[in-house]
Amino acid sequence: MIKTTFYTTVENQLRADGSRGLLYDHFEDENQAYAKYFTICAAAAVSEIPYHAAHLIRSDGLMIEGRVWDRRQEENG
Repeated sequence: MIKTTFYTTVENQLRADGSRGLLYDHFEDENQAYAKYFTICAAAAVSEIPYHAAHLIRSDGLMIEGRVWDRRQEENG
Protein backbone atom coordinates (compact mmCIF):
# COMPACT_ATOMS: atom_id res chain seq x y z
CA MET A 1 0.00 0.00 0.00
CA ILE A 2 1.30 3.45 -0.91
CA LYS A 3 1.19 5.98 1.91
CA THR A 4 -0.82 9.01 0.76
CA THR A 5 -0.70 12.39 2.46
CA PHE A 6 -4.10 13.80 3.35
CA TYR A 7 -5.29 16.99 4.99
CA THR A 8 -7.97 17.75 7.57
CA THR A 9 -9.69 21.08 8.07
CA VAL A 10 -11.16 21.74 11.49
CA GLU A 11 -13.66 24.48 12.36
CA ASN A 12 -14.29 25.04 16.06
CA GLN A 13 -17.06 27.27 17.42
CA LEU A 14 -18.21 28.32 20.85
CA ARG A 15 -21.51 30.16 20.50
CA ALA A 16 -22.99 32.85 22.76
CA ASP A 17 -25.66 30.43 24.05
CA GLY A 18 -22.91 28.03 25.21
CA SER A 19 -23.45 25.50 22.44
CA ARG A 20 -20.41 24.22 20.60
CA GLY A 21 -19.69 23.21 17.06
CA LEU A 22 -16.85 21.13 15.67
CA LEU A 23 -16.81 20.61 11.92
CA TYR A 24 -14.14 18.81 9.93
CA ASP A 25 -13.40 17.64 6.40
CA HIS A 26 -10.70 15.45 4.86
CA PHE A 27 -8.92 16.12 1.55
CA GLU A 28 -6.29 14.30 -0.46
CA ASP A 29 -5.63 17.40 -2.57
CA GLU A 30 -3.66 20.08 -0.70
CA ASN A 31 -5.10 22.96 -2.76
CA GLN A 32 -8.66 21.89 -2.03
CA ALA A 33 -7.80 21.66 1.67
CA TYR A 34 -6.42 25.20 1.59
CA ALA A 35 -9.53 26.41 -0.24
CA LYS A 36 -11.73 25.00 2.53
CA TYR A 37 -9.46 26.43 5.24
CA PHE A 38 -9.61 29.93 3.72
CA THR A 39 -13.39 29.63 3.25
CA ILE A 40 -13.70 28.94 6.99
CA CYS A 41 -11.38 31.88 7.75
CA ALA A 42 -13.41 34.22 5.54
CA ALA A 43 -16.61 33.32 7.38
CA ALA A 44 -15.00 33.44 10.82
CA ALA A 45 -13.46 36.87 10.21
CA VAL A 46 -16.91 38.48 9.98
CA SER A 47 -18.77 36.05 12.25
CA GLU A 48 -20.54 37.16 15.41
CA ILE A 49 -19.74 33.85 17.08
CA PRO A 50 -17.72 34.61 20.23
CA TYR A 51 -15.06 31.95 19.54
CA HIS A 52 -14.40 30.80 15.99
CA ALA A 53 -11.27 28.95 14.89
CA ALA A 54 -9.90 27.27 11.77
CA HIS A 55 -7.05 24.77 11.49
CA LEU A 56 -5.45 22.82 8.67
CA ILE A 57 -3.69 19.61 9.73
CA ARG A 58 -1.50 17.37 7.58
CA SER A 59 -1.76 13.59 8.00
CA ASP A 60 1.58 13.44 9.82
CA GLY A 61 0.01 15.51 12.61
CA LEU A 62 1.58 18.86 11.70
CA MET A 63 -0.81 21.82 11.94
CA ILE A 64 0.23 23.75 8.84
CA GLU A 65 -2.25 26.61 9.28
CA GLY A 66 -4.30 27.89 12.19
CA ARG A 67 -6.22 31.00 13.12
CA VAL A 68 -8.46 31.87 16.09
CA TRP A 69 -11.00 34.68 16.46
CA ASP A 70 -11.69 34.94 20.19
CA ARG A 71 -14.26 37.68 20.79
CA ARG A 72 -15.21 36.54 24.30
CA GLN A 73 -15.02 39.16 27.01
CA GLU A 74 -12.75 38.45 29.94
CA GLU A 75 -14.64 38.11 33.17
CA ASN A 76 -13.51 40.30 36.05
CA GLY A 77 -13.63 38.60 39.33
